[in-house]
Amino acid sequence: MSTVLVAVLGATAALSVAAGPAQAASARSTATVADRLVLEPTDRGYRGSLTVDLTYRGTEPGRATYVITEPIPGSYENVEWGISCYSSGDVLPDYRTRVECDVPGGELAPGERRSFTLDFRVLTSLQPHAMKAGNGRLAVKVGGEVVADEAFSTRFRSTTGTLADPQPYVQDTQPDVSVSITGGLTLARRPDGFFEGRLPVTVRYNGDAPHDQVWFEPVSLPDGIWEPWTEECGLNCVPGGAFMEGEERTFTLIFSTASELAAGDLGEGSIAFRALSRYPNDLNPADNVITFPVTVTGAA
Repeated sequence: MSTVLVAVLGATAALSVAAGPAQAASARSTATVADRLVLEPTDRGYRGSLTVDLTYRGTEPGRATYVITEPIPGSYENVEWGISCYSSGDVLPDYRTRVECDVPGGELAPGERRSFTLDFRVLTSLQPHAMKAGNGRLAVKVGGEVVADEAFSTRFRSTTGTLADPQPYVQDTQPDVSVSITGGLTLARRPDGFFEGRLPVTVRYNGDAPHDQVWFEPVSLPDGIWEPWTEECGLNCVPGGAFMEGEERTFTLIFSTASELAAGDLGEGSIAFRALSRYPNDLNPADNVITFPVTVTGAA
């Protein structure tokens, strides 16, 4: 009997030791991450979302964050990046970004289950075949503790609707901006005595290297000519944000100057355009600059 009793007590003790961690684990917050990001063809490149399900088991209201390592450079899209994320992110050696952000929706209530999505965009030309890219990674933290840390694969759906037999997606690693104009800049007197001129410009983006914006800055302007701007976004920026692969935009640069001008030719001006990109160099910088004659009319 004593042998049997020792065995029973030993088994009971073993169960009790095993039950401790199991009970602790049951009180731990959990998160599940979709194992695949599918990028769907749209009228402007590809878009897709990754779903995360979070169960919060804290006894008091708490907060959670996620750390996303994007699968493709420039693909992670967050309109509240400057509000909900802790930095502009770390650029990895392969130019992908890793950044930590707040889980959307604010504080979590005890026992709350919350689903949220992360959005991705790739501004590349649509293809009739499926494509695949490298893995991304997503970690979820509750109170600073990692409760999930998972890799996910990435597929581009073809324009025919299939994900089968994907070919590798190879993204450009150098931006390629080109710019053109027709004619020159004519400055005419306004009713307030100042002079103003408008110069239509066409910008084309020739690849799919990731970038946030195309910017411009004067290389040289005749004396007295102020830095140009656009009605849509002010100084330096080309309207419309990032470009699709192969996209062209025509917009107007507005130039102004003071009233002390004589009529006639003022010489030439030059404006340079560049992509605001994590990649440093344009593929063909020679076609990034416009040069134009400047003429004044209506001067006193």
